[in-house]
Amino acid sequence: MVEKVVTNNKNLTKRWMSIIAIFLIMQLIFFVVDGTSLEPNINDSDNLFAKIARGILDSKLFTEWISPYSFPFFNMFMTIHVIAILIQAVHDIIASLLRKE
Repeated sequence: MVEKVVTNNKNLTKRWMSIIAIFLIMQLIFFVVDGTSLEPNINDSDNLFAKIARGILDSKLFTEWISPYSFPFFNMFMTIHVIAILIQAVHDIIASLLRKE
């Protein structure tokens, strides 16, 4: 039983190290690309998805409130990434609490 707990802790540590590393690498890429000509060009065609995406990206949430980058797509992607990390953290905390009982 002790071996299984130690193995789970090693797997959990390895998974969280990779999650944090991926997040930091993405933030570094965003930092380097932000404000340059390398920013992706968001398609403003007349289809419904493009209009919805443009409406979301142009909202105050990603242009004024959450704005570490000048490009709103990077702000949205960072926000989604942070929310996903928080959800995973809550899941891991609850799972570890239930596992110890």
